[in-house]
Amino acid sequence: MVFWHLGATLWLFRWIFRDPKVDIRFLFLGAVLPDLIDIPLGTFGLTEYSASELWAHTLLLPTAYMVGVLMLTRRGRRRRAFMAVGVGWLFHLLLDGMWMTQEVFFWPFFGDFPSGEAPFWPAAWARATSDVWRWLGEAVGLGYLAWLWKHLDLGDPERRTKVMQTGRLPEHAA
Repeated sequence: MVFWHLGATLWLFRWIFRDPKVDIRFLFLGAVLPDLIDIPLGTFGLTEYSASELWAHTLLLPTAYMVGVLMLTRRGRRRRAFMAVGVGWLFHLLLDGMWMTQEVFFWPFFGDFPSGEAPFWPAAWARATSDVWRWLGEAVGLGYLAWLWKHLDLGDPERRTKVMQTGRLPEHAA
């Protein structure tokens, strides 16, 4: 669910924090980071678990990451960028509803990870097509990103290049 995570994370961040200085490239990285870590680990047999929600979907890892950023960086642009990764990561957990799977979210305190369906990939398409909410979420996220693209006039190459270089959205964005 890429568009759901990107669009909803950006909307939530802009609604809650209203920080025009955030580098959305780092926010977007955090929004997809748990899946980039856990899906390869759980589906390619790199662990004993056959699941797509493992350590990066726990509350422990993003908390440790953000504590590390606070301890190892000084105030400024670098800390803001690294904290945006952590905020995006936490929004990912929120948007996945991870609190409903306590064994994963509060790992290692509530036991071990639940075993997923094995093999993972052959059944992935069936899971994706059977869940209407997944497709609705993707449509909502893509719709918000498309609206923002139009609203910020990112079809203009100069504006788009500036956003890609700085990671900042133009000031007049609603």
